[in-house]
Amino acid sequence: MKVAIEHVFGSITCPEYEDVYFDESFNAAVGDALELGRKLLRLDRSAERIVRHVCYEPKRDPDSPAGQAFGSSRASFIEELDYDVRARRGRWKTIPNMFPERVRNAGTIEIVEAPEGVRRIVRGEVKVSMFGFGGIIERMIVAEIEKSYASTAKLTTEWIANRRGS
Repeated sequence: MKVAIEHVFGSITCPEYEDVYFDESFNAAVGDALELGRKLLRLDRSAERIVRHVCYEPKRDPDSPAGQAFGSSRASFIEELDYDVRARRGRWKTIPNMFPERVRNAGTIEIVEAPEGVRRIVRGEVKVSMFGFGGIIERMIVAEIEKSYASTAKLTTEWIANRRGS
């Protein structure tokens, strides 16, 4: 199942947006807002590339469908991002700690100039190989991705405004 998400952030340049996007205090705030435990595993920066690996552990309501499905197991995933600074494009993938051989989630992120400021474009594909349940789980994952990027966009807009003192 494919996913495409775009958000525009006004009155900001691409380098300024990248500063926010790769700022650890911003990312910690995103983790808190999305109720994701977050642990930075790797962050390598050079003039050409940024490689970031982060482990996320969603905080789940035990009475929710996801909470009931996972029971006492602690679901988590590692997000790996390899970002080309000059192209302003990165490749990402997530690796779940449960069923990693059956769940594939990968795509790209692009930061492009827009008349209003900056457009963040996230594209990806979710593939789940579980007989009878794959499509249902794919839709659940895509819904979570869309929801988290919408929440992150709102937080990003607020963060940028606060940095500008607006």
